[in-house]
Amino acid sequence: MSGDPFTDALHGDAGILDGVDVAPPIHVSSTYDRADQDDLVYRRNQHVTTQRLEAVLSALEGGSAVVYPSGMAAVSSLMRYLRPARVYLPADVYHGTRAFVTDQHQPWEVAASLDDLQAGDVAWLETPSNPKCLVTDIAAACAELGPKGVRVVVDSTFATPVLQQPLSLGADYVMHSSTKYIGGHSDAMGGVIVAADGNRASELEAARVIDGTIPGSLDVWLTLRGVRTLPLRILHQSETASAIAVHLEGKVPLVWYPGLASHPDFEVAGRQMRTGGAIVSFELDSHEAAAAAATRFKVFRRATSLGGVESLVEHRASVNPLAPPGLLRLSVGLEAVEDLIADVDQALA
Repeated sequence: MSGDPFTDALHGDAGILDGVDVAPPIHVSSTYDRADQDDLVYRRNQHVTTQRLEAVLSALEGGSAVVYPSGMAAVSSLMRYLRPARVYLPADVYHGTRAFVTDQHQPWEVAASLDDLQAGDVAWLETPSNPKCLVTDIAAACAELGPKGVRVVVDSTFATPVLQQPLSLGADYVMHSSTKYIGGHSDAMGGVIVAADGNRASELEAARVIDGTIPGSLDVWLTLRGVRTLPLRILHQSETASAIAVHLEGKVPLVWYPGLASHPDFEVAGRQMRTGGAIVSFELDSHEAAAAAATRFKVFRRATSLGGVESLVEHRASVNPLAPPGLLRLSVGLEAVEDLIADVDQALA
């Protein structure tokens, strides 16, 4: 196949034989009859629905995928597997990742900069970042860190495999919360680690059996159904997000969107990403102004998470005290761009 994400999302699992259904069935059995086969033993080890989703995500990212029941399960499983002495985290990073890495019970220390990392350490790059949509030059970071033996992990949740290919830029692992764009319908929770090295992925699978971090059949099946339309969704959502970002510029104190020339990482985003993505963050003058504005949206739903077909707004400091106090994060869905812009205008009026 061509490697185009539109094709891979639909046919990445074509090699898995599972009856004649065009739409793959959901498998719910916890154990398997081994009279005529030994590939499937127990669902905690593996099951066909999981194999299908992993095949699709492997094709989309160009590596070997291992899926988990949540994004944080993917983060924690990978970090326990890598067991670094030091971890670098960017200043703007998902607060759950920071909480896990900085927890006092973990055996690693947080490095102040990439220069402090040595062989065996981990550089955790989140690009675009949550919530400011800051962009890290993945290729440059890998060129610097790879020869030193530093493992580079990229949280590419905001970009998806459609907009950004971290493994092709030199990363060792790419992570997604598949609860977000990959599932895309706010009805399934999951996470994924895609390894550049298939042997590493096999070791992660073996660790998953012992950890018990196998996702449930329904979540996996819903995510598999959702990923089929990922390329179509994220490109349309990104186009709408770009229009909203352009509309907001000059109307609010600060807009964070990688597709705007005013964004500090605009040039890197242009080289590294297919579009600016579907998240638009912007700042108002105060915590109070942003918190009040969040209550006035009518089309955007006031809810946490992101990446679904419906548009969401969140006052980020309400759930993450490290976020700028006046920042509102928009997760742009599939509604008409005119309706979303009108909703932003009336909420900010």
